[in-house]
Amino acid sequence: GFIPERYFFIMERSLLLPISAPKLPEGFILRQVEAQQDAEAWVEMFNESFIDHWNHHELTAERYQYYVTQLHYKPELDLIALAADGTFVALCEGSINPEANQHSGRNEGWIDALGTRRSFRKKGLGRAMLLAAIQKLQAAGVDSVRLCVDSENPSGALRLYESVGFRKVHTNISFVVGC
Repeated sequence: GFIPERYFFIMERSLLLPISAPKLPEGFILRQVEAQQDAEAWVEMFNESFIDHWNHHELTAERYQYYVTQLHYKPELDLIALAADGTFVALCEGSINPEANQHSGRNEGWIDALGTRRSFRKKGLGRAMLLAAIQKLQAAGVDSVRLCVDSENPSGALRLYESVGFRKVHTNISFVVGC
């Protein structure tokens, strides 16, 4: 038979509730991704940010370029934080899928990825990036935002999401074949 291997939570936050202003730590800037010129540095940052996550697979520049050419990709929802020396240190990708919203009868956006390089964690970058993306999704007109998080995420993401108002609405279970 099958046995549970990992649990993933779908979390949701209403955008009708107040959103705290993002506060980047001193010396960092937040900007929108420029997909063509930023691709190599973005992919390097993504891979370093997620290397310690369960079942991580290296992202390639080619795969990233494919992603940013998709119909629902919106560069204004793809944010990065840079250190004073220009190093890419954190990312937050948001998305809105009008067809999925029409099918579900919902008006929601998603946080597809939130990551910070290991050496820049615990400085408030993740919180600032997340809040900035939530504001962008709200400005785009959605009523709620969802995300999916590994229940055993090693970087404390679950606590961060709960602290800004996300609540668990569903659990997905990854199964493996048992002996």
